Amino acid sequence: MPYRTDHVGSLLRPERLLVAREAFKAGRLPLEELRAVEDECILEVFQRQKDIGLEVFSDGEFRRQSYTTDQYEAIEGFAPEYPKAPSTRPDGTVVTVQMHTKPVVGKLRQLRRLTEHESSFLLAHAPRPFKVTMPTPVRVPGSQPNIPAPYASLAEINEDITAIFRDEMVALADEGVTYLQLDKVPTRFVDPEAREAMRAQGLDPDAEFAAEVALENQCYDAARREGVTFAMHFCRGSRTWWQGGAGAYDAIAEQAFGELHADRFLLEYDTERAGGFEPLRFVPKGKSVHLGLVSTKNGALEDEGDLLRRIDEASKHVDLDQIGIGPQCGFQGASERDGAHMTMDEQWRKLELIVDTARKVWG
Repeated sequence: MPYRTDHVGSLLRPERLLVAREAFKAGRLPLEELRAVEDECILEVFQRQKDIGLEVFSDGEFRRQSYTTDQYEAIEGFAPEYPKAPSTRPDGTVVTVQMHTKPVVGKLRQLRRLTEHESSFLLAHAPRPFKVTMPTPVRVPGSQPNIPAPYASLAEINEDITAIFRDEMVALADEGVTYLQLDKVPTRFVDPEAREAMRAQGLDPDAEFAAEVALENQCYDAARREGVTFAMHFCRGSRTWWQGGAGAYDAIAEQAFGELHADRFLLEYDTERAGGFEPLRFVPKGKSVHLGLVSTKNGALEDEGDLLRRIDEASKHVDLDQIGIGPQCGFQGASERDGAHMTMDEQWRKLELIVDTARKVWG
């Protein structure tokens, strides 16, 4: 049976955790003391998730600055700093946000495990099942403007990163982690303008997408174990990144659902830009979809009646037994203090609504 309730991974950081990390980065707090604060905060959100009734647990990604931070810092060859870029909010204001990806500037070499410091605590303390999330290993031209020596192509860079991420997923599965999730930004494949731009550059969007799928499948296939759920989150942007690309999933649905060796697809469906549910007809039997109907972009609580109607609408295209419900993205934005968008209470009310809605639909 697929999970009915789930969330993408990140949760709002408690204030004392933000203060502790800032003190650590400033050299005023030892690492072991930061870890102790992280441990306390993670145990608290485990209990809160349990009380609410969520089926899949997360540590909130509390040990990370952003969802990619620790993975990149565990690999030599990335630029020392994350680039920043302007982002225009819906109200027209422009803010500067930290991007999630660092450019590769030299030969990639793994320095340590990417997520062992997270998984060891999860294995010891989390209610089961729990997830460990990682970004997709695939680099795209926008996040890699130049090809540094000794690499001759973006494909060679992708091969090296994929090998590192593949080995990490294998290690996690061998440890006993039962839910492994990759996060992918599909903007250039779903946005009609972006697809046309690719064609203008002499690229076939479908062939480019297939090449990414092949790399991601290396990770899923190598870590495949009985009892392990493999998921892919298609991210269209959270609270500080609003330009997640227009366009429905139609352009990639048949390829993504049919060719990615994931068991579960976490999709954004909280805004009209993601289109309708018709692409869900391509989801094969035996796979499930997480309908991201609840927004992490603002604190306004969704109407339960609207959620029930949308689940019913989706069930016309994919079997109701293959559906689950949750937020469209993580609750934490691109960095730790990038502007208030909702309170802790609003976050937990949204998660409670998800569970209450699922109970009405599936019992």
